[in-house]
Amino acid sequence: MRTRRFADEGFGVALGSIGVLIVVATGSAACGGSAHTEQREPTAPASVNARASAPRQDDGMRVEGLSGTISERAVHEGIQTRMTDFMKCVSKGYRRIDMLGGSIELAFRVRLDGSVAWAFPKSSDVGDRETERCVVDVARRVVFVRPQGGEAEFTHPLSFDPLDDVRPPVQWSAVRLEEVIAERSDEVASACGHGEFVVTSYVDRGGRVLGAGAATTDDAAASKLDCVVRSVHEWTMPDPGSYPAKVTFALSL
Repeated sequence: MRTRRFADEGFGVALGSIGVLIVVATGSAACGGSAHTEQREPTAPASVNARASAPRQDDGMRVEGLSGTISERAVHEGIQTRMTDFMKCVSKGYRRIDMLGGSIELAFRVRLDGSVAWAFPKSSDVGDRETERCVVDVARRVVFVRPQGGEAEFTHPLSFDPLDDVRPPVQWSAVRLEEVIAERSDEVASACGHGEFVVTSYVDRGGRVLGAGAATTDDAAASKLDCVVRSVHEWTMPDPGSYPAKVTFALSL
C-alpha cells in the first residue's frame, strides 16, 4: 500500500505558517513497462486524515491585501475545505507522471463576499501543467470568510511528494539547458507573447519532454502559461541517459 503526504505549508506575506500533514492511502496497480512510463491507476483517496493540531484561536494576525485583510486562521480553514479535491488533482497527476512531486505557491485575490476573484501559480516546481491547472481550478472554488476593509490578496503554498515506491528523477541544474533556452526563447515569445516565467520539466531518454509546468509572478501573464508549456513540450532537451531528469529554469520572453 502506498502512503502519500500532502502538506498545507502556510502563508506568504511574512506571517507565521499553520502546517497540516495529509496522509492518503492509494491502492497499487500492477502494470508492465518501465518505472517512469507505466500507466498507473491510483485510486481516489479513501480517507484523508489531518495530523496537525487544531487551528489556534485567532490571535489578531491578518493577511494583508492591497486594501483589505483576512485572518490567517480564516485562510487556513478555507483551504482545508478543499483539501480532498487538491489531492484528487495529485492522484490524477501520478497516472501521467508517476515520479510527480513538488510545491506550488498559489496567489489569491478574494472579493468582498469571500469568493476568489483570481488564483494562479506564483511559483511551482511540480512539472505538470495539468496538475497545476487542476489545483488552481480547485483554489478558485474556495470560499473564504469576508475580508475586512476591501478585497484581500495573499499567497499560500501547497506541497506533495512522489509515490514512495517510485525512484525520483535525476535533478538537473538549469545550466544544462542554456543552449536550448537561447535557441528557442524567441520562438516561444512569438507564439505566446512576453513575460517572465519559471518552467519545470521532466526530461525522458532521448531528450523528450515527459512533462512540463510553469508559473509566473505576474497575474497579467498567467493566461500565457498554457501556451508556454505547450511550446516547451516541443523542445528536444539534452539526453539524460538511462533515467529521466527534472529541471527548473527561468524563461524571459
